[in-house]
Amino acid sequence: MRPTRRVVVYGSLGLRPGLSELLWAFRKRNKLEEFPVYLDDHPFQVRERIDSERKHGLKTADVVLMPQYMLLGLAKDGLLAEFRPAGSEKYPEEFKDKLSRWSAIGVTFMSMAYNSARKPRSGLPDSLQEITPERMGGPLGTQSLTASRAGNLGVQYLAFLRRRVGARRWRAFVEGLAAPKTVRSYDCIDHLIQGLVDGDNALALGVYSLAYFREKTSGSPVSLLKIDDAPQMFTTTSVGLLKGSEDNASAKKFLDFLLGAEAQRIISRIPGISAAMKGLSPAYDFEVELPAPSDFHPTELDVRETVAALSLFRKLKLP
Repeated sequence: MRPTRRVVVYGSLGLRPGLSELLWAFRKRNKLEEFPVYLDDHPFQVRERIDSERKHGLKTADVVLMPQYMLLGLAKDGLLAEFRPAGSEKYPEEFKDKLSRWSAIGVTFMSMAYNSARKPRSGLPDSLQEITPERMGGPLGTQSLTASRAGNLGVQYLAFLRRRVGARRWRAFVEGLAAPKTVRSYDCIDHLIQGLVDGDNALALGVYSLAYFREKTSGSPVSLLKIDDAPQMFTTTSVGLLKGSEDNASAKKFLDFLLGAEAQRIISRIPGISAAMKGLSPAYDFEVELPAPSDFHPTELDVRETVAALSLFRKLKLP
């Protein structure tokens, strides 16, 4: 009998709901494969674990499932192997790496959100300049912009807004965040949205759809703020094969499985993520319409602008 190797998967904490169903479906479809090992954590901690294990010559993941920006970082640092999963030709070019190092498996987004049980008396803001503690009736919440150890999607989202409102209005908004008692920061987006639910902040300046829908589908009074100045920033959750696992046939089979219809249907049932496969709708109200494949982030321009935005945030001594 052909020897098999167990697949070791490292992924994002937000994917935990539904992942067991996905792994069992893979095991059921591939009876000769061992059940995959799955470890999840915040993206930065996953990356730190991979780097540490590689540094000390330890076994690390075969497959990584994380937000797109983390896959781009792994690819840039030469840590991803080239592998094009079966069926990837059915996906838009923007949903796969030109060098076959990663593939998108699901669509997620960043957005602003408020507590629908605590709407401001004067109504919701219509523009970026109206987003203030006075208008909202409490401090604004954000993932820590300069010191978070759980990710930097909050930074990317605020930097993304610059092109939507123009440099002058964006700069004025960001400088306003530096005023005393304006912002309450949290290390991770999960804590940020929990603070929103608990009344600890009046508006979350950037929540990840995986965290938002986890609260929404459990009955928490959270709603997306939908204004022209603060549109959703669409991104993806992607998968890649780490270097050193090129000879793991089971790992490659798992990547093939993730891009197939069965896995995509399971992914569409995870709160906060929409299947990357065209024509598969989420099993719940996703609340926003998906854009064209060309309007996904981060792009190379996003990466450059995020670096500049982070420099400004530090200069302003934002948390």
